Amino acid sequence: MEKIEIIEQFLDIMWHERGLSDNTLSSYRNDLNQYHHWLVQHKQQLLTVDRLEIQTFMASRFDLGYKASSTARQLSAIRRFYQYLYREQMRDDDPTALLISPKLPQRLPDDLSEAEV
Repeated sequence: MEKIEIIEQFLDIMWHERGLSDNTLSSYRNDLNQYHHWLVQHKQQLLTVDRLEIQTFMASRFDLGYKASSTARQLSAIRRFYQYLYREQMRDDDPTALLISPKLPQRLPDDLSEAEV
């Protein structure tokens, strides 16, 4: 099966099972295609990549200046993808199971005006 077809199959299942919005599916598609492209450049494959290679991909995002929030979102998409592959027995393991998400900065609440108080 073509690797991009696996991503599209996963997205179809996510839409069907979880009712994800078009925007969420589009974000997942972009994140997974970007990840797949990186794997191809590094002579890796979606179905055989290991945890260390996924960690290397995540580290490369920090080196390129991506925000922690976008990296965490992309890791979430990758995690769900590998959970799906494991569930459907396309992989014997889930290489993302022990990965730690990047720390996200805590956001301060907006100031309240006198009228809002």
